[in-house]
Amino acid sequence: MKISLAKSEKRAFTLIELLVVIAIIAILAAMLLPALAKSKAQALGSQCISNLRQLTLGWIAYAGDSRDYFVLNGNNGDTPGGTANAPTPGVNLQWCPNDVSQGADIAGEQTNSGWIKAGLLYPYVGSPGVYRCPADKSTYNNGTVYPMGGPGTDRSRSMSMNAWINPSANALSAYQSGYGYRVYIKTGDLTVPGPANIWLFIDENPYSINDGYFLNVPSNDGWVDCPACYHVNSCGVSFCDGHSQIRRWTDPTVLHCTTGQSPSSPIGTRTPDLIWLFDRTSALLTDRVESSP
Repeated sequence: MKISLAKSEKRAFTLIELLVVIAIIAILAAMLLPALAKSKAQALGSQCISNLRQLTLGWIAYAGDSRDYFVLNGNNGDTPGGTANAPTPGVNLQWCPNDVSQGADIAGEQTNSGWIKAGLLYPYVGSPGVYRCPADKSTYNNGTVYPMGGPGTDRSRSMSMNAWINPSANALSAYQSGYGYRVYIKTGDLTVPGPANIWLFIDENPYSINDGYFLNVPSNDGWVDCPACYHVNSCGVSFCDGHSQIRRWTDPTVLHCTTGQSPSSPIGTRTPDLIWLFDRTSALLTDRVESSP
């Protein structure tokens, strides 16, 4: 007797079933993407903190080799001149001589690592990449800076130094003299408010950054140089004792700054964010070291 086996009936997906599968995939993707974006932001923030720590440790090491004097902090008035490849050797030496703004004196210094390597701090750091936040998308191309990213080459620096830490004679006479605030020249000057409470390096806003000298006067009611918001409305900041952190901002001026300011026309108001930074920028000359009980 011959036995025949029934063939299994093949069945295709219906349109409705296919749409349900697509919808489920879309929902899962929508749930996963924010987590992936957050993880990426955290990874970039961690790298930024690492870069700031390396700069800060280099700054501390420089002082250790220089009789406790800090590396010089120059502003735009201390431009050394030179070519796109590097500044003029031995002229206006400072922690980092380059200007990364569109208005830099030398076209090309915005991107050329030769300007980074000519800085006094570079031998203690050893890598141009440390000077740039990994979340900074700004570029420079043929005379134009694109703060939010565009054609051309990545700008070489995102980080600037507290202007009240060993400013050049030119910068000191122009911006610090007469305000009654402390200028920190050597390690023994950091007693008020203490090295853990004085910020040193910061991610600067891609629109306001120019020289490596981050200026704000604590008696002002607005911002001159603005911090960046590279890490979900936050930026990296390091302190003179060597620690670093990610600082979150809520000040609308910081979150939406799209232009550089002059010292004579700060923008914004005296918000908690501005006060937080001012309290860690300098201290009144009349402030005294608190004695231990």
